[in-house]
Amino acid sequence: MPISGPTSYVPTVEEFLGHWLSVDTALGAGNELVLPGAVNRAALQTRLDALVAKQADVQAKINAEEIARGDIEIRRSDLLTRANQFNDKVRALLPGSKWVRALPNVPTINESQGKFVQPLDDIGNLWGLINADPAIPDIVLLGGYVVATYLTDVTGLKSASTALNLAGSNSKVAREERNDIQDDIHAVLVSYRQLMPTHFAKTHALVESLPKLTPDPGSTPDAVTANGVWDVASGMARITWTASTNPNLAQYEVRFCAGPNYSTENESVAASIAPGGTLEVLIDHGLPTPGSVATYRVYVITSTGNEKGSNTVEISRP
Repeated sequence: MPISGPTSYVPTVEEFLGHWLSVDTALGAGNELVLPGAVNRAALQTRLDALVAKQADVQAKINAEEIARGDIEIRRSDLLTRANQFNDKVRALLPGSKWVRALPNVPTINESQGKFVQPLDDIGNLWGLINADPAIPDIVLLGGYVVATYLTDVTGLKSASTALNLAGSNSKVAREERNDIQDDIHAVLVSYRQLMPTHFAKTHALVESLPKLTPDPGSTPDAVTANGVWDVASGMARITWTASTNPNLAQYEVRFCAGPNYSTENESVAASIAPGGTLEVLIDHGLPTPGSVATYRVYVITSTGNEKGSNTVEISRP
């Protein structure tokens, strides 16, 4: 399987490892193939093991980032409700007063953190000033919600924003570490393809079966059309897609990214479906908790090593 992105590295390396084992067997004990830098088959296996571990680490950190993002969205929504309740309460209790004129505009949920928090801070300050006026009863919102609780919630939002920034930095570092391992592996595979054929005749089966690193040109399949919904009955995402008519179809792969932004650098394989199988899967990858958002694509993968991704489908977990 040629390399087409991060998700293809593991199966590609496994194919090379299998081929390398056949080469070492053919060369005989004591004559095994060793690449420049004293890289043997075991060294490539070690690199693969490190990549598998790092891929898991990347996914865990991306999940942590998205959980932090979901936490912020919940906190923002709750605080927007309270901000609107406060403004409505002040307008009702103190019509035409300086307090009404001092009310800030409530931000929209998608504002940047700085623009979102500023009017919330203004509300907290104004709430405290109103409560300090002996001529006005303390402002209490629905459910006995008081200014002290509000200020705690605003502080919690700020802390959550810091946690999200840290999680984003951690996932970025993990991706770069994964990319470094991939680059190292790629160099080994290039070296293998260069050196291995020199040990056999050009027509030898091992030379003719040498794994590819890049797909054949001009063989990119057409994309399928994907759709997705949250399936209440199963409590999972239901992904469906149209059938590929490519005669070289090897399999479909459903890939996902945690969060609303799909990136081929962050995608992971959620499911593989053989030709002729049901064009539908139920999965919860990228949707660990209520409020989580994940994006999905369905890839057509051919026996020539080419692939093409579908449109992106976004699903939110209620």
